[in-house]
Amino acid sequence: MTHAEATESVRRLIAGIFLQLRLSDEAPHESLLIRDGNYCGRRFETNCGHALWFFEEDQIKVFGADGGVLRVMDGVSSYSTAPQKMAA
Repeated sequence: MTHAEATESVRRLIAGIFLQLRLSDEAPHESLLIRDGNYCGRRFETNCGHALWFFEEDQIKVFGADGGVLRVMDGVSSYSTAPQKMAA
């Protein structure tokens, strides 16, 4: 899976989590996460909470409006919702 495909898959996963946790039913604002000058993931933010996707750690952390951790998901790549190509 390319990075663009992984990013799109994470967007869909986070949108579903936000709906499930009632943090938002709208598309979150998205920004890049930079650590020590290097790309490390993305931040997805709504008025009621936010989520951080750490690319190298393959992890998503979801936070409520008060900053408390609501959910941690490891092995995010295994949750892929991108269409899979099958061999003939």
